[in-house]
Amino acid sequence: MSLDVSVWIPDGDAYAGRDVVADPPGTSTGVGAEGLRHELWGSAATRRLGATFLPQLADITDENRGNLQVPPGQLDAFEQECVRLAENAEHLSAATGYNADRILHYLANVRHAVERAKAVHGGIIIW
Repeated sequence: MSLDVSVWIPDGDAYAGRDVVADPPGTSTGVGAEGLRHELWGSAATRRLGATFLPQLADITDENRGNLQVPPGQLDAFEQECVRLAENAEHLSAATGYNADRILHYLANVRHAVERAKAVHGGIIIW
């Protein structure tokens, strides 16, 4: 399995995965293999950089189903987290053993999804 990022449109209190927006052709949505949930996004190194959104992927509960749902009102803060992680990709690479370019690629996919979500007043979900 792999982690993917999607854009969703809010629909009351409905779970984000119910109203997912189709990705434009050629869109890359990968955020890494399932193992990155814990080994990168939920790692101590990621948390030490002040990340609070992406580490939630490692904190699987019945409520979140292992998904990270970011509503429209939190997209700016989430985007800032992604920028901070991208600026520290070499540090994350050294701490986790994952290639810095690969980390940057995944973060770019997430940031592109954030741009698409903002354009439609939606949120993002990583699942």
